[in-house]
Amino acid sequence: MERVTSPDFQRAVTWGLAALVIYLLYEVTKVFLAPLTWAAVLTIFLFPIHRGILRWVMNPSASALISVVLAMVLFIVPMTWLVPAFTMEAVSVVGQFRSEEVLPKVRLWLEEQLARSPIPVGNLDDIVDDAGGRAGTLIADYSARFAGNLVGFLVDLVVMLTTMFYLFRDGHKTVQMLHDISPLDGAYNERMRGEVADLISVTILSGFIVASVQGLLGGLVFWILGMPSPIFWGVVVSFLAFLPVVGPWLIWIPAAIGTFATGETGKAILLVVFGFLLISGVDNVLRPILIAGRAQLNGLLVLVAVLGGVSVFGLLGIVLGPLVVATAVGMLRAYHQSLRDRHEVALTEETA
Repeated sequence: MERVTSPDFQRAVTWGLAALVIYLLYEVTKVFLAPLTWAAVLTIFLFPIHRGILRWVMNPSASALISVVLAMVLFIVPMTWLVPAFTMEAVSVVGQFRSEEVLPKVRLWLEEQLARSPIPVGNLDDIVDDAGGRAGTLIADYSARFAGNLVGFLVDLVVMLTTMFYLFRDGHKTVQMLHDISPLDGAYNERMRGEVADLISVTILSGFIVASVQGLLGGLVFWILGMPSPIFWGVVVSFLAFLPVVGPWLIWIPAAIGTFATGETGKAILLVVFGFLLISGVDNVLRPILIAGRAQLNGLLVLVAVLGGVSVFGLLGIVLGPLVVATAVGMLRAYHQSLRDRHEVALTEETA
């Protein structure tokens, strides 16, 4: 009779306890999932700069502190201004679209199409009012949360900055630990790390740089031309620029058509020129420089990752979805290459 202390039983108990610890760790940390994830993303984004700071300031703690301050200046301080401004303009945009004076020709065209539809969809006014009311309520709710949960926001900010400090200072130790416990051999483990790092850098970081630049240019063009709510539309342009297939043209082309319909022909022409050359055109210049021949995620994977990430994690999924998919694809590529190499070695030994 096999003893209950057999290696198989001990191994099963060990894996069971490990799974329990991982689950409990998730339950403990899930309330801080958003700040922890943003901390990891910003650390990855700024790590090449941090490496240069570390060569200049030899002390790991001091260099980590400088990198955190740099992150605050580049990202966090602008975001504390952008989020409230975006929220206020979003409420204004929703109010404009609920009014009877916005795009009357489009409304008339939609009414005609709905009247011809074999499927009863209801009155357009009721649909627009209901959709606008829901959107307005949602935006007002998030605005109230942002204003009311100031303490929670500050706590998340402290957690994020603290996490970034320790990732900058001790991140290499964590990477080394993962390297040591990895089941892959040393060479394949290094290849896996390289694949994951390249995919994250090319797909996510370069994508966010391009999207941010396009959003900034979109907001500036709207502001220069006197278009309403430039901050709101700049953020929307930035989001659409990150998605494959779709793009900023979904904003500036309808805006140009609407401007032309109101009789502002010159402004509409300028919007088309700036939209084509600047807002959308910068992608053709900046992205090749950032990618520089490296492999990136398939466009379909990015689209599924973003949309799926948003459905699971909310707004955080814009970052977390592609991050998870890029990590998984990098690990699979490295593991697949290790299997191919082993198979080739086995064939060589058989034919020798």
